[in-house]
Amino acid sequence: MKRLMTFAMSLLLALPLAIGCSQESSTETTRTVETPQGETTVRTETTVEQSGENPPPANP
Repeated sequence: MKRLMTFAMSLLLALPLAIGCSQESSTETTRTVETPQGETTVRTETTVEQSGENPPPANP
């Protein structure tokens, strides 16, 4: 029983560390341009592909 409680506590402590590794930083920009011929929407998304404790900011 003591082993089961120890395993459960270690699993609960390790779970936030495993979840934190999958975080991504991204920036999304949407621009709409109106011309006499019609309207055009341009959507740009920038994602940071570097992971770690101090990833660079996602600036376009």
